[in-house]
Amino acid sequence: MKKKLLIVGAGGCGREVAHMAKDRQKTNTVDWELYGFLDDNLNALDGIDFDVPIVGSVHEWEPKEDEVFVCALGSPTVKENIAALLEEKGAKFANVIHPTAIIADNAEYGHGLIACQYSSISVNTRVGKHVMINLHTNIGHDACVGDFSVISAFCDITGRVKLGRKVFLGSHVAIAPGLKVGDDASVGIGSVVVASVRAGKSVFGNPAKTFML
Repeated sequence: MKKKLLIVGAGGCGREVAHMAKDRQKTNTVDWELYGFLDDNLNALDGIDFDVPIVGSVHEWEPKEDEVFVCALGSPTVKENIAALLEEKGAKFANVIHPTAIIADNAEYGHGLIACQYSSISVNTRVGKHVMINLHTNIGHDACVGDFSVISAFCDITGRVKLGRKVFLGSHVAIAPGLKVGDDASVGIGSVVVASVRAGKSVFGNPAKTFML
């Protein structure tokens, strides 16, 4: 019997992941079936035309043996906290990989991966747990992506780039080969990174420079 897939977060990201999960189900290559959302705002879908229900609150839910989870949350820190909360209760996490995503045979990735439409993970690449790779984003050869990182759409993470834990990249970010982006750093939309980014820093622009939030 297939397990029930629960998507944590019923916001825009969660609804996109639910749509991806439906596409993946059609391939009959996963051991889960989409069941519903968990969200502490039980009214998050009010006024929104969507056919997947909110079945309970994140903080009140008690994971069961026949359930698996995926965290569809745009904030790396929030994702880390919620994943830890559920893991402490015994939750197991699934990967939601769209059928159009391309993942090299020798790429490594942890649980909780979300790989959106037309994303790609190249050869000899390591991707941590609970990472989101949005649509049309490429992770180049020999790159590393740390746990809980969120990479938005149309990003180009080129060869040998190393992203730390809880890195956030806005859409259309390009990072030159071999650079490092430290833990908890963020890169603004459309930025071109031509020098490594220290941990905790926020950068933006072309070339990307430090800015204050």
